[in-house]
Amino acid sequence: MSGLGPLTVRELKKWYRNPVFFITGLLQPFFWIALFGSAFDITKFFPDASDLVLGGAPNYITYIVGGVLTITGLFTAMFAGTNIIFDRRLGPMGRFLSSPIRRSSIVLSKILSATLRILPQALILIVAALLIPNGLKFIHGFTVLDGLVIVAAIVMISFIFSSIFSVIAIRMTNMNSIFGIVNLVNLPLLFVSYAMFAPGMMASWLSDIAKYNPVSWSAEAMRTVIINGTTMTASQWTQVGQWLGGLAILAVALILLTAFLAEKEIRD
Repeated sequence: MSGLGPLTVRELKKWYRNPVFFITGLLQPFFWIALFGSAFDITKFFPDASDLVLGGAPNYITYIVGGVLTITGLFTAMFAGTNIIFDRRLGPMGRFLSSPIRRSSIVLSKILSATLRILPQALILIVAALLIPNGLKFIHGFTVLDGLVIVAAIVMISFIFSSIFSVIAIRMTNMNSIFGIVNLVNLPLLFVSYAMFAPGMMASWLSDIAKYNPVSWSAEAMRTVIINGTTMTASQWTQVGQWLGGLAILAVALILLTAFLAEKEIRD
């Protein structure tokens, strides 16, 4: 028996049955977009920024929505591994290992539940961005295909980073260790990417590094469809396909690696 379904449901119940964790998790995206997006809207000070720096986005919030969606997925996914340590320290892991379920299902359920938790956060973020003054604007319309691109990018970035931190957590027993790693890498992943800032606003060496960051691929894929909508050209769709393809390859490779290491390494 794999046990993936019941274990995923268990993780989701732990989430929505904790009122503080549930509500703060849903409200966090609103503060991201409302405060950060409004405070750093450079189009208020440089009217030409829309065309020169922001790729035609009518305002900064429209430009960074894809980046904030990506960062929301990144930060939520990073803590998927902590549940592995909690289960090991508090006892459930022993019960899981004595039952007829695969060890990989224990870890993959954390990854899948983290991804599912991100989707309502993403929806709240988009609605908030539409409602706040001078917020998100789909100046060229928005299609179902555009929506699928956004969902795909969010899901894959979640798979990538929840897998990475689950691999790290598999061999850890100290909660402080994984929190230290999360705090060490989250800001570099954010600022060495195109999530919040256009390449033209970054130092050249930093921009060169950021182009290989999967956070940049996710943010740019979503940003392209949000800004261009129904006016997307063939070359733009090709570029979006390349970004999503890179994310898909990483996601599949890391999920397979996570499953393999879980079967091999989880013993207690």
